[in-house]
Amino acid sequence: MVNPTPLHPRQTKRSAAHADASPMPRVLPHVLPVSRPGRCAAAVGAGVFDRVDETDPFLSVDIFRRHGACIPPHPHAGCVVATYLFPESTTSLRCRHAHGGDDILRPGDLLWLEANCGTVHEERPDHARATARGVRMIVNRAGRHAHGAPAQTVVRADAMPRWREGAVDLTLVCGQWNEHQVARAEGERTTLLQLDWRDDDLCTLTIPYDGRRWMALIAQGEAALAGHALRAEGGGAEAILLPPGAWQLAGRAGARLMLASGEPLAEPVVYRGNFAARDESDLVALTRRYQQGAMGTLAPITE
Repeated sequence: MVNPTPLHPRQTKRSAAHADASPMPRVLPHVLPVSRPGRCAAAVGAGVFDRVDETDPFLSVDIFRRHGACIPPHPHAGCVVATYLFPESTTSLRCRHAHGGDDILRPGDLLWLEANCGTVHEERPDHARATARGVRMIVNRAGRHAHGAPAQTVVRADAMPRWREGAVDLTLVCGQWNEHQVARAEGERTTLLQLDWRDDDLCTLTIPYDGRRWMALIAQGEAALAGHALRAEGGGAEAILLPPGAWQLAGRAGARLMLASGEPLAEPVVYRGNFAARDESDLVALTRRYQQGAMGTLAPITE
């Protein structure tokens, strides 16, 4: 348990599992700039945008909040759009794309949309005055499946592993964490882990030496990680890039921290207008395909 004083965790020693590795200078976590999303007026929240040199393969990761707003039809290409709806959301989302995908995303579910060659996507809540909160990750796939058909899958909440460590409840939304894995999920090398504090508590968070890049983003409440304060509201840092190693993590009751990781591509990418491309000429080609209707259209819902 932590006491009521401000949270100031200290750096811990490297775990014994890596004691035989070659000695290397200790790389410290550092704060990532957090900003408000500017691409969609229907959503509010905060996240890390346009920092791919640091967050590769993520083009953006953000915490969103929408009050009954529909995200109207819009294109995506060259990327994955992963949308996780927090369990306490008071609405489901109907998620459609122009190549036949049509799924209901319920609270606690994850939608994984492989845009590939490009498609038009829409999200519509089932209650006009309800609230949807969650995490959105845009993962770079520029040029990797330029001719592949778009496809979306849903990971249901009941397929996600859940366990408790001390006063912290953990939910593996996708990917792998230690011995836990989300079965049949796309993008196994992309992980999203949710940590919820039932009470004030501290623990050691061990980031594996597996070649992936890891970041932590506060979703609600107050926590502290590797000496950095994380607060969902007010001052303080809200996102941290985490190198491998063991780091002390402390949280207040009610706090929620999201931990995301992916394998860096280390490739050029231009991301603009929801299109991820290898270079400007590819971006122009994607834009032209969309303007010519090659990414499809979505008919209005008539109910």
